[in-house]
Amino acid sequence: MPFSFLAFLLLLSFFTTPSTSSTESFIFGGCSQVKYTPDSLYENNVNSLLTSLVNSAMYSIYNNFTIVGSTQKETVYGLYQCRGDLRNEDCSRCVAQGVSQLGTICLDSSGGALQLDGCFVKYDNTSFLGVEDKTVVVKKCGPLIESSPDALTGRDDVLAYFRDVGWYL
Repeated sequence: MPFSFLAFLLLLSFFTTPSTSSTESFIFGGCSQVKYTPDSLYENNVNSLLTSLVNSAMYSIYNNFTIVGSTQKETVYGLYQCRGDLRNEDCSRCVAQGVSQLGTICLDSSGGALQLDGCFVKYDNTSFLGVEDKTVVVKKCGPLIESSPDALTGRDDVLAYFRDVGWYL
């Protein structure tokens, strides 16, 4: 009997796929303050790079590209990375959604980054590959709490409790 149940679970795992409904949920996005001139060679290179990212995502869950311009100011760097549990089709769909959103939120920006639940997409006019990213990213998780004496006392009580039970923050 246990063997039949194990065989059933194994068979069931072949017919189920990971849920991808949330892979395109927005987590964060940011754009550089530097803008490029519309209809410039740099804009053409950005469009070429983003197209390459989307096309590549159909075959691999990670890749990076550099589109070299005739000058350093026209060169653009980019990458995408998908979650390891995604199929190539889902990765491609996520990257395409990310590129589409970048085009909206980072209009005419020389660089931008977007994190969806299933993938990360980034492009910039300076090389960032192998460079530590020190960008501060904040995601609001709840309502704003007013700074009042009661709220601070409650916070202090909670921290004191954790200290007393041996949890250190």
